[in-house]
Amino acid sequence: MVVALVVGAVVYFSTAHRAARMADRIGVSVPDNATDLQVDDPPFALQGNCSTMAFLIPTNEWQAYVARYFDLNTLGAPDMLREFCGQTLVTCVDDIYVKGYVVHGDYDGVKRGLTVTPDCIDGKARIAWGTTD
Repeated sequence: MVVALVVGAVVYFSTAHRAARMADRIGVSVPDNATDLQVDDPPFALQGNCSTMAFLIPTNEWQAYVARYFDLNTLGAPDMLREFCGQTLVTCVDDIYVKGYVVHGDYDGVKRGLTVTPDCIDGKARIAWGTTD
């Protein structure tokens, strides 16, 4: 019984499980080839809640990934990135001066934001999802 509880707790709090829960809640997916997956999705908050999920994918795949959720024409030109939930979960080379895209929208009543950093590190783009409840 104790072993089952420990195994259940380990699975429940694993990064992959937390990522799957958050992705399902905000209507997105984590690509199979994503690396450096990081999740900060607190189960509760006293005032406001900031949940985040970030990962890296090959640079040449970020546009196809983003196009599944947002119209690429709404991205505009790359600009200096503002801080929002989750942006620093995965650090890019020269993170202070990095340029990228920010887009916001709703999914099933959840406000979600996406920051994309096309040239993050070693030919990979950073995808950072954030929500504020």
